[in-house]
Formats: sequence, structure tokens, C-alpha cells
Amino acid sequence: MQPVAGATRRSIRARLRESFVRPTPALPLDIFRIAVGILSFAYFLHTLLETGDFSSPGGLIDHEYSGKIFWFTRLNLFQLGLSTQQMRAVFAAAALASWALIMGYRVKFFAAVLYLTAVSVQRWNFLVMYVDDSIVHLLLFWMLLLPVGQTLIFSEWLMERPHVWQRWKHKQVAGAALRCFLWNLALIYLVAGLWKWSSPMWRDGTALYAVLKLPIAYTPDFWNAAHLPALRVLNYGVLFLEPALPLILLLPARHWAKYGLLVALLAFHLAMLGTLRIPYANIACMATAIIVFREEIAARLHIGAADRAANPALWKLGWSGACALLFVGTLTLAMLSSVILPQWRQPTRQDAIVRAGVARRLTSVTDGTGPVQLAFYIPLWEIGIAQQYQLFNWIDERNYAVRYEVLARTPGAPARSIDPGKVFPRSTRSVLLQTYLLGITWFHIPVEQQAELRRSLYARFAQRYCSSYDSGDIAVYSILTRIVPLHQEREPDTRALMMHFDCNSGGPLVSAMNLEP
Repeated sequence: MQPVAGATRRSIRARLRESFVRPTPALPLDIFRIAVGILSFAYFLHTLLETGDFSSPGGLIDHEYSGKIFWFTRLNLFQLGLSTQQMRAVFAAAALASWALIMGYRVKFFAAVLYLTAVSVQRWNFLVMYVDDSIVHLLLFWMLLLPVGQTLIFSEWLMERPHVWQRWKHKQVAGAALRCFLWNLALIYLVAGLWKWSSPMWRDGTALYAVLKLPIAYTPDFWNAAHLPALRVLNYGVLFLEPALPLILLLPARHWAKYGLLVALLAFHLAMLGTLRIPYANIACMATAIIVFREEIAARLHIGAADRAANPALWKLGWSGACALLFVGTLTLAMLSSVILPQWRQPTRQDAIVRAGVARRLTSVTDGTGPVQLAFYIPLWEIGIAQQYQLFNWIDERNYAVRYEVLARTPGAPARSIDPGKVFPRSTRSVLLQTYLLGITWFHIPVEQQAELRRSLYARFAQRYCSSYDSGDIAVYSILTRIVPLHQEREPDTRALMMHFDCNSGGPLVSAMNLEP
């Protein structure tokens, strides 16, 4: 019986290995490549347009000071001394290089260029790094590992049409890296979905309401008590749907449940796309459906299965597959290692502050890493990867609504109210910077450095206003409240002075600023 059992085990291992390395049609992968190229173009164009506010040495971020706080971000293509014009040239070049990815020209070379640039953007603007940065640079990393660039090449289409399409349809590529990519995709949904269950607000059905009231929402003032019953239903829908989405990767092709999960996935991301200022991550996740439904696309294009005898090299793991397997294995261990941290993303300090007549508790959190976690995260960081996949499970500690009032006074005239957007831009990165002024931090920053960071941000927001708008004496007030379940009584709103500055003296001359969180 032992030889039979051993042969059975070997047979199972052989079948598992064969299913893992089995070749896959190249066309769906290159359709996905084009989608990533378009996304990359939009991302770098957006970054180019925001250069003056964030990447520029004269923008809202003091990059020298940021580099002192986050010393590990200095491993970067961008270094101090780059001018605004040079930064804009880099981003414009990256946007143009994205078209090489779209057109299929030297795909691996330009994918590497775009990946290194995206990593550098993320580290250069680390104070305002968010999920869009993480997902875009992750997809560009996978462009290096996936066997893309074999079909849908513009130059081949120009020279060989109309026969090139038939050749592209029957092109097969190695499949190991593709299945590692699907593993990574499953990890995103599984980790993000399961960690939400650690949040009391998600469990009691109020988290989604709080998320939509955050400043990163498009219309935070729209949502009110009348919407809570519907949002509570959707809240629980997210709790169950998100960790279940990886099932779409296990279902056989053309299964009815697979199409049902596709509809749910698209509805999930379209809802976020329409309500929250995180467009690139949601578009990217929807684009992965091209890979998930590659077999359905192949059937529609009448592409047959790969023949082992035709090209046995495609049935091997290969360097790309081995690197992809090592990457997703390390990434999985990094995610699992966080489970042993019982206080993951919990505050290292909790200040009960009464400002504007409202009792609030604003928190500063650590990055949640210990020696075990660093053993996995450091190698990932060294190759440019910064991934966590914990999205909105922090809502209990960082739920807040804020309004600003900005008053301008000129000699001999009464005070007038001006648009707060003239002081605080309404972009996502600006909103993230404003949270530091409100006492909410997203990374571990030593307490003694937090006041200095706020001082720098106040001065730069004031400088931005004075260089763009009319002179005057400006007072900025905030009305900040915690978003609490609606059955709890809320304190009446009152104002708190954030900063006071004068543009008349060639300044700005900042005469008052609130340095306490």
C-alpha cells in the first residue's frame, strides 16, 4: 500500500504543479497591460498637475524635514535640490513613457522606469501617501513579472495586419506569474475585508456612514440621519462581500456565481469611485477583472488550450514565476505577521481634548511593526513595495468631520468670509496634510516632532495663500467633531482658531498657530 500512497501523493503534487504553471493566452494579459498603461498615464499626469503643491521644494511639504522623520524614504531617485521644473519634467516623461506600455514598445524597460518613478513619488511625498499610490506602483511592479508585451504591439499591427491578429490569438505564455498575481489580488480583498471585522463601528453598522462623512468623500455634507438605515445595510454588505470576493478566483469559467461576483465587485468599486477621492485604486481593481475572466475572454476569441508538446518551456516555473512566487509568499507572511499584534493600528497615545466645546479623542498611531513584521517588510521595502491592505478598519479612531471658516480683514473695511479652498486645497493629498494639523497622524511620528511638523505645514499653507491671492490679514478657524452614532447626543459646534497670518508685509507673517493636537 505504501508505494501506491506515495505514487498518489506524487500524482497530486504533479497535478497541482501543472495547474500552477499551465500556460495561459497572452491576449487577456496584454489587454490588462494596456489598461495599466492608461491608468499610469492618468496617475502621472495628475501628479504633474499637483507638482506645485506637493512635490515642489516650495510646496506644502518640507521634504528635508520629512526625510528626517521618515529616514527610510531617502532610498529614492528623488533627492533634495531638484527644482520644480525638473520634477515636472520627470512626471511629464513618466506620463509619456506610459504610452510605451500602452503601445507595447519595450514593455519591460519602460515598466521598470515607471515603477521606479512611482516608488520615488510615493517615498518623496510619504506624508501624503495613500491607497492610490500603493495600488498604482503595485500594478507597475507586476508589469515586470507578468509575461506581457507578447501581443497587442502597435508596430506589429502596422506591419503585419490583417494577419497579425490570428497569430496573437493563438499566442500562449507561461502562467506561473499570472497565478501569483491572482494570489496577490485575493490577498488584497481578504486582508481588507477581514480586518474590518476588528472595528466596532463596522460591526455595529455605522462605519460606512462615518467613512462617507470624512473629508476624502466627495459630498460629506450630503449624508445625514435619513440615510443611516440604507447605509447600515450596505455596511454589513461590505463586511460579508469584501472577504468573499476571492471566491471569484476559485470558481470555474462561465459559472453563474462567478458572473454574480463580478457584478458585485464592479458595484462595490463603482460605489467607492463615485463617493470617495480614491479613483486610481478602484479603477485598477476593476481592471483586474480582465485577468480574472481571461478564460471567458479566450473562449470568446476562440483561443484553444496550450499544447505541452508545442512548447514545453512554457510549462516551467521560470525566473519570472520564481520571483513572483517569492514575492507573494513574503507579502503573505508580512500580512499574517500583523495578526500577532493585538494592538495593531491602535493609538500610542489618547488625548481627551476639548476644543470648540466638543469632547474629542484624536489619536496618533504607530506603523504597527515589530521585529517579526520588519523581517518581511524590510525586504519588500528594499524592492520598492509598500503594501498593507488595511482600508477603513481605522475608522473608530479617525472618524471626524471638519469645516473651516476663513476671515480676511483689510484696513478700513469689515471682515469678509473667503473660500476655505484658497487656504486648504480640496485634493486628497491636501486633506491628508490637514489631518496632521488636526492631531491625526497616519505614521509613527515622535511626539516632540509633531509640533514642528504642524509649524511647517501652517507656514506653507499660509505661503501658498499669500503667493496666489490678495493681501490681507487672514484668520483661519476649524469646526471639528467626531462622527458618532446618531443616537448619541452631540455637543454644539464652536470654532477654534487654527492660525492667523498677515500677507501685507511681504510675508506671510504668521502671528498665531495652534500647535497642540
